[in-house]
Amino acid sequence: MFDSRVLLTGFGLVVLLVALRLICERLRLARVPLRLPGLAILVWLIHSSLPAQIATEQNHLWLDSVLLLSRSYAGLQLMFWLFLELPGPIRWWPHPPKILRDLSALAIGAALTLVVLQQAAKINVVGLVTTSAILTAVIGLAAQEALKDLFAGVMLRVDGSFVEGDYLELDDDVNGWVDSLTLLSTRLRHVHGAMITLPNSMMWQKNMRRFSPRGPIARELHIHLDRELPPNEATELLLQVAAQSSVVLKEPAPEAIVYAYHDYGITYELEVWQEDPTDQGYDQLRGELLSSIWYALERIGQRVPYPVQEFKRRKGASSPEKPPNDNIDQRVMILRQNCLFNHLSEAQLAEISMLTRCIRFGEGERIVVEQDQGDILYQIVSGRVAVIKSIAGGEEREVVRLSAPAFFGEMSVFNEEPRSATVQAVEPCVLLEVQRNDLRPLLERHPAIVEQLARIISERRAELLKLTPEGKVKQGNDLLDKMRQLFLGVTVQGSGYTGARMQP
Repeated sequence: MFDSRVLLTGFGLVVLLVALRLICERLRLARVPLRLPGLAILVWLIHSSLPAQIATEQNHLWLDSVLLLSRSYAGLQLMFWLFLELPGPIRWWPHPPKILRDLSALAIGAALTLVVLQQAAKINVVGLVTTSAILTAVIGLAAQEALKDLFAGVMLRVDGSFVEGDYLELDDDVNGWVDSLTLLSTRLRHVHGAMITLPNSMMWQKNMRRFSPRGPIARELHIHLDRELPPNEATELLLQVAAQSSVVLKEPAPEAIVYAYHDYGITYELEVWQEDPTDQGYDQLRGELLSSIWYALERIGQRVPYPVQEFKRRKGASSPEKPPNDNIDQRVMILRQNCLFNHLSEAQLAEISMLTRCIRFGEGERIVVEQDQGDILYQIVSGRVAVIKSIAGGEEREVVRLSAPAFFGEMSVFNEEPRSATVQAVEPCVLLEVQRNDLRPLLERHPAIVEQLARIISERRAELLKLTPEGKVKQGNDLLDKMRQLFLGVTVQGSGYTGARMQP
């Protein structure tokens, strides 16, 4: 029968281990081992409650040996947890690789087993193995493959071929992140979630490509563009697209070169760098870049060439498909929705519309970049864009999302201010592009429109910045002076100009 005090002590030890396990999980520390300590407690409880007819003097030697071995293994596992696994987050504390910890545990465990069997069980294990040639041969043959994997694992660790967290590409299209290097095998975690286990001897024999967890890794894309697009403009376009990509690294910088000539176009090589070394990461990068290149080509009147052989001379550049809302009547209707231009007459709107155009941006493309110079105003025709501001530490934060018929970029057009924020397409967008020079002919003939625009923009700006009446008047007059200088060639200060001024 179980002694109540022994049973209570065993139950208390189990509760203590479980409580420590829960505390470690809550603090995200190495978990307390439960199997071997729990087994040792169970063996102790059984040993303490055996009846006298079983716990005879003849059996007592073996029972004590089993109890001592279970305690030794449990104590060894707890010591490894306490001194090696638990202080793992401490940088200055030595944290040997897993394979070395496993080797140490195996060696110490084997030594404890020999000592216990030699001293407690009175068995000469060393003499038994060394004097039996047949037993030695059987053990050697049985452990041949295991020893090959064991020594290969040691060599992989000593050679430093890879460490936990690296990404490996092996022969036979085997690839994945290194999860662990154990005594006999290496475990790789595939990008799709599967766990791949390979013997260390096989890992030692395979050719492998090793990538650090966060790259960088070079990617090469071959892109065919029209022969009529000058190479310097083509490479500049590709570099601009790469610079705006969210997955392309800034350093090392992207490179674009002419790669080859073909009968239907010119092939360019775009080399970029990214952090993700997996095929999945490459697919994401390639898809984003190729999509952005299509939209960038359309905005400059180009298109991706097709491998079609032509037998007659082509005149002029190929005509890309026009985005929707790209005729004069529709552009007039779009401008009429803009509070900057809805006071203009039909003829004046038509004059501006003839010089504007509708352009498309793909999802994720940056339309304007904060602090860049610009002379273009954009009005949203369809789709949505996000307005992003830089904050302390170089981070970016989304401020607001805009949809039709909102517009942005007017201060760069009318006041030559740098872009106050970055605007990025949240989804495929069609935008009406109004350049400063598109407005110049009309404003030069009708100076009164300059004052109307200055008043509208000033009120919009004052409401956004919550200016006082005095600040609103000062801003309005400064803006009016700047617009007269830009569009009418009038210098207010020192010119003797006595035109109308804004009043509070």
